[in-house]
Amino acid sequence: AEGCLANSMGNDEVLKDDAGLVAIRNVDPKWNEKLQAHSLNFFGRVKLASKKNFLLVPDGDPDNVVCLFGKVARDTYVLDFKPPLSCVQAFLTVLSSFEHRLGVS
Repeated sequence: AEGCLANSMGNDEVLKDDAGLVAIRNVDPKWNEKLQAHSLNFFGRVKLASKKNFLLVPDGDPDNVVCLFGKVARDTYVLDFKPPLSCVQAFLTVLSSFEHRLGVS
């Protein structure tokens, strides 16, 4: 955990000591002339635009999508993931993307 925190603060030396740690980043959307908007390739899995939609890839491997999250219908989302992410890591990543507090009224 110390390595993760140190890396987020810009300390690459600590990151090198953490065996098996993989840095993962968001995929930046690209401008789509046809849509006249920024977009991402969700491989047909995501059907609706949402600010919560995202793709995650290992840093330095932009073609290896390890997590895909997106809206498919009103109040319905899809979550696809693969190693190195576990089910818990993928779910908590998605949960952290929601702005409101769950369970608080």
